[in-house]
Amino acid sequence: MDRISRYLIAQCAAPLGFALGVLTAIVWLTQSLQRIDIIVERGQTAGVFFKISLLILPSLLTVIIPFALLAAVLYGLHKLRGDSELVILSAAGVSRLRMAGPILVLSMIAAGAVLFLNLWLAPLSYRAMKTEVAHIRADVVGSLLRGGEFLSPVSDLTFYARETLPGGQFRGLMVYDRRKEERPVAYLAESALMRETLSGPQLLMATGTIQRRKPGDDAVSILNFDQYALDISQFAKAGAAFQLELTERYLSELLHPDPESRWDRDNHGRLIAEGHNRLASPLYAVAYGLLALVAVAGGPRRRGGGWGPLWAVIAALGLRICGFLTQSAAASSPMWNAGQYAVPLTAALACYAILAWGRHPASGRSAPALAPAPPSQAA
Repeated sequence: MDRISRYLIAQCAAPLGFALGVLTAIVWLTQSLQRIDIIVERGQTAGVFFKISLLILPSLLTVIIPFALLAAVLYGLHKLRGDSELVILSAAGVSRLRMAGPILVLSMIAAGAVLFLNLWLAPLSYRAMKTEVAHIRADVVGSLLRGGEFLSPVSDLTFYARETLPGGQFRGLMVYDRRKEERPVAYLAESALMRETLSGPQLLMATGTIQRRKPGDDAVSILNFDQYALDISQFAKAGAAFQLELTERYLSELLHPDPESRWDRDNHGRLIAEGHNRLASPLYAVAYGLLALVAVAGGPRRRGGGWGPLWAVIAALGLRICGFLTQSAAASSPMWNAGQYAVPLTAALACYAILAWGRHPASGRSAPALAPAPPSQAA
């Protein structure tokens, strides 16, 4: 790689890191706030919330990286254009097609990162997040026992704790079970401690009573205890079957659905379309890199005017929307799966053709040199 290529990559790499950080922070914050109920409703700690929020990042990056690349290349090249450095490169015999080389290198690196996220890290993080959320929803401490509240996880079963303390500790605990109407039972304890065991969660109660009423008799029997272990695994909310969704599957599971699974049979087209989308989406990084170069450096008609970056952003958004629509169509008609690759590839080839058509006059075609940016733009 020559000095000019390294210089162009350096001018775009720094803005890429900045754009990636800013876009990731904005999107991650909006997505994380949607899961604030983990703390508010489930009584979990900020650490658990932060852990789950981090697991969202890989899937967000698959969409953010191509747009961050577009913004970085637009900024880097527009800065060079404003400083008249692109004009100097053109006068030195550097064609637009040669400028595409380092941009393609940067785009391929971005595409490789998106492919890695799509094929391994994103589904892995989604699986970890689903497991963590399922554990939280089944966590009796977080979802049932709160200080000063009567809660009924199931009909005729009531929990109450006067005070909740860190580490699964409770003061003034009461459990009232009327599921067997003829034999209701109440557990009262001055203190209790929640502990996970091999057989499930248990309440280790200290200094309390067990009150039962015998069938056909209004008399209540009272049993005092110093310590008593109450198995509450049966009280936890039964979660749904652990069904892997589209985002939680690896590529082989998407392209080869399980014929024995009813869910896979019902969603066969969606699974195949998602698999091809995982392979096709990295191509948008290549298309966006070339699109930015065309927007700033332009073709033979000097498309690199002040409106070039804006049209590039609009074109990139339209291109991605076309990709989503093609994926949706492929879910019901497999013939559209080829279109998922065709959309970014067509855009990339069109941009490459514009750059080749507008290459430097020394290559044999007449094309005007890059014009310097107007003073207002250079400023």
